[in-house]
Amino acid sequence: MKSGYKEYGVNSVQAAGRREVDRLVPMKRSHPVTKKSRQEFSTHCSLFLTMALSTLCLVGCSNKKNNQSNASDEDASNATEIWLDSDLDGLSDREEGAYSENGPEDADGDGVPNYLDSDSDNDGLADSYERLRDHDGDGVPGFVDPVNNGELPLLNLTSISTDFKKPIGIDHHEPTNSVIMTVNYPEGEPFNFERIDAEGVHYPFSSMSGLKKEVKIATIPNDHINGFKQGELFVGNGEDGQIARISSDGSNVQNPWVDLPGLENGLMRGGLIFDHTGEFDNELIAVTNHGQVWRVTADGIPTQIVKISGIHLEGVAVVPNLPMRYGPLAGKIITGDESLGVIYAISKDGQYEIFPIGVHVEDIDLIPIKNNFFGVNYGTSRLLGSDVDNFIGMEGDILLTQEYPEKGTGLYLLRFDGVELETKPIRLVDESAIPGQWEHVTFSRAGIVELRPIE
Repeated sequence: MKSGYKEYGVNSVQAAGRREVDRLVPMKRSHPVTKKSRQEFSTHCSLFLTMALSTLCLVGCSNKKNNQSNASDEDASNATEIWLDSDLDGLSDREEGAYSENGPEDADGDGVPNYLDSDSDNDGLADSYERLRDHDGDGVPGFVDPVNNGELPLLNLTSISTDFKKPIGIDHHEPTNSVIMTVNYPEGEPFNFERIDAEGVHYPFSSMSGLKKEVKIATIPNDHINGFKQGELFVGNGEDGQIARISSDGSNVQNPWVDLPGLENGLMRGGLIFDHTGEFDNELIAVTNHGQVWRVTADGIPTQIVKISGIHLEGVAVVPNLPMRYGPLAGKIITGDESLGVIYAISKDGQYEIFPIGVHVEDIDLIPIKNNFFGVNYGTSRLLGSDVDNFIGMEGDILLTQEYPEKGTGLYLLRFDGVELETKPIRLVDESAIPGQWEHVTFSRAGIVELRPIE
């Protein structure tokens, strides 16, 4: 059993259970039947049907005459195979290769057969989400295909109809299911941060002000992971090697929270991110414009991972340790060099590899399941967005953002094709809004005006 994005589906037995519920439950009820209770009853029906079917097969088989026993056994086995879904991922055991001629299939070779494995191809996407979809058209179902190298869908960007004053940074705020943005570049007055709700209303977030230049932020997605609290915000304060910490409601500011040891550490222009993978012990990762990469505990204790001299790093992400999906980037911190068009893949011990990608990186993100996209188009002081449907088939991929688009979106996918890394540009539909100058982007379940929130 491996970790990954999870969206539990229903199998054919559960669907049959729901049909039985609709047929058996009378229309007049003394108590209201809620969606939850219907789902619970459906599940119980599903289990009952499965058990009853198996029992009937066994009883029937035991009472057949000897000259009919082989045929009866085969019929019972086939019936069980059709209905059985041992790992409850919406795929029958037969579909997952449980009865293959050479034994149960194991796509990722981890010793757990597909019909018992929640992520059969070890690509970070649950089988219950991928199922039999084939986004790249290679004839291999998604749940056993860790490499999605088909043509990319066209992207439709929407200009969000609420005004911003010189925005730069953006991140999702989990406690309010909204986004927080850094505004009022470059002076940061009268405040640095705004939270934007679903109606496009702006609320100042914290009293912090006066942070100058590009202000990049990172928020904590989950509560009490290694001492961090959900919704806390971290930001470079514009002083050499310093990071501020703001409580999830914006009421408490620790400035500075961390002052990196030594001199000339640089500013947090490279970016900040929380390690959600656990590869770096769920700590805060900080990247400076002097080529330094640090990890910081919830108690504010910093440890330098690496210093790459003479390099202005931009963008940062931590890649899940899934080699079949991410190849040489798996389990690494990745960060870019905006001027050279390369990325650095950095291990826990500070060793790193350089990969030419042909993109001048401004920001790096992993595309999650069921999230809207939001990006700061600094050139027009607008927020551009795209709904979740535009990114179907790209879930789990690495998104690279280039500040100045070159006759395109300025957005690229970085993928491992099973042999090497490849970069693909994402193109726009004709009616899309056109980006002029990207700063920072994020994915969020939030909705703002034209984009609906994700429930």
